[in-house]
Amino acid sequence: MSLGRGAARGAAWNLASVLGERSLGFTVLVILLRHVSVRDVGVVAIASAISEIGRMITTGGSGEQVIASPGDRTVEAGAFWAQFLLALAAAGLLFAAAPLLAHAYGAQALGWVTRALAVNIVTGAFLIVPSARLAQRFGFRALSLMSFGSTALGGAAALALVFTGHGLGALVAQRMVGIAFFAAAASIAARWRPPVLPPLSVIRAALRFNIPMMGAAFVDYIAATGYVVLIGARMPVVAVGQFRIAQRLAEVLQELAIFPASKVFLPVFVAVRENPERRFAVAKTLMDALAIVSLGAAAMAGAAAKPIVVLMFGARWAEAAPVFAAMSLIVPAAALYAFVNPMLTALKRPGLVSSFAALNALTIALAAWVSAPFGLVPLAWTLAARGALAALVLLPALSIGIGRSAWPLLRLFAAPLIALVAARIAAAVLLRHIAPATPLIAQLVLGAGIAGLTFLAVLMLFAPSRVIGLVRRLIGAFRRVPAVPETV
Repeated sequence: MSLGRGAARGAAWNLASVLGERSLGFTVLVILLRHVSVRDVGVVAIASAISEIGRMITTGGSGEQVIASPGDRTVEAGAFWAQFLLALAAAGLLFAAAPLLAHAYGAQALGWVTRALAVNIVTGAFLIVPSARLAQRFGFRALSLMSFGSTALGGAAALALVFTGHGLGALVAQRMVGIAFFAAAASIAARWRPPVLPPLSVIRAALRFNIPMMGAAFVDYIAATGYVVLIGARMPVVAVGQFRIAQRLAEVLQELAIFPASKVFLPVFVAVRENPERRFAVAKTLMDALAIVSLGAAAMAGAAAKPIVVLMFGARWAEAAPVFAAMSLIVPAAALYAFVNPMLTALKRPGLVSSFAALNALTIALAAWVSAPFGLVPLAWTLAARGALAALVLLPALSIGIGRSAWPLLRLFAAPLIALVAARIAAAVLLRHIAPATPLIAQLVLGAGIAGLTFLAVLMLFAPSRVIGLVRRLIGAFRRVPAVPETV
């Protein structure tokens, strides 16, 4: 299979996985949020953020190291054991600190929830290496099916508990069951089992590669989700619950619009890293598609934010709607950042990955910390404004990754960004006039519909060849002639 077809099919399976998994996951979430309190959601949001910080640190770099060294079992052994030992240490630290965290956030239940979710840190140690093996072979179909199974089993466990009156336990079990299934299924599919303990020199070599990537994983998570820990220290737990729902919707939007393609970036850039001209051509093609798809999704989702939130979760979650509308505008910055990590990792520049990731996370954490006391909506708009500035911060990283000026890549966002603004304005004007007398389902259809049509119309006005080219590339990727030519 060609590089282009492998990447396109991998992206397609990732998209199918995200669509199927999120459809099922949100069905479960809709049921859960109608039976659990807003405060319980806030408690789990804080505990999840804390435990995931530990998991991200201990897993950072292991998967990338295995993908960048295909077939090297020594590298695999070093990556696993370095990760496993760090996971044990991180989980132990959280067990000890759980009572202090509960006191600091003023939520007694946070103690046992944090300890339960700390187990996921150790479980995750058995997931990264087999998943990386499958990614090396573009085995995204298997990964997609396992991800769906993880969501299904976790959801089943949560529903079984919530209907017996264990709302908080349901939210916890959903996460624990899901990751345990994924780890077991990935190990079986990749025919992997934990290797024997390698020499200390091998573990040290793995750590030398992983430590910068661990830092990058930590700051990446802070930038994506983990700043909830800071918000929880500045806002009531109930407000954290509202914010977490808006944040989760924004994350799902990014997963639908960006992550199906971004998951194949690393193996693609590894394949072309020795050819600067081809690396630039591949980056430009991928960025073009990502800019159009991601900003189009942000235009439609943000325009219909209120009906989306209220229809899915009920009127008591309505405060999350304007927060989600603002946070959907973070997508352009997320799309740009989706290139930085895999491009620099493929070039074996983990130090630079860590530096740019730290800068990105620092600005998000600072924006969240400063704006949180002013309320949910000012917080969301501050985070969106920070995202607009991130493009300039990421330009040097993109330039290093493609080996030339990154302005040609950044300019690809100009026309879709104009289309996004026009789409949001058109939908806002329409909904303002019809909302009082129109059912929510009609507001959803009309708001998203007018936003989508306006986005497409403006884009066809400013960049018709790009839209037509995108359609042709997507079709061509699955034909006999690959969309990205093979290396001679």
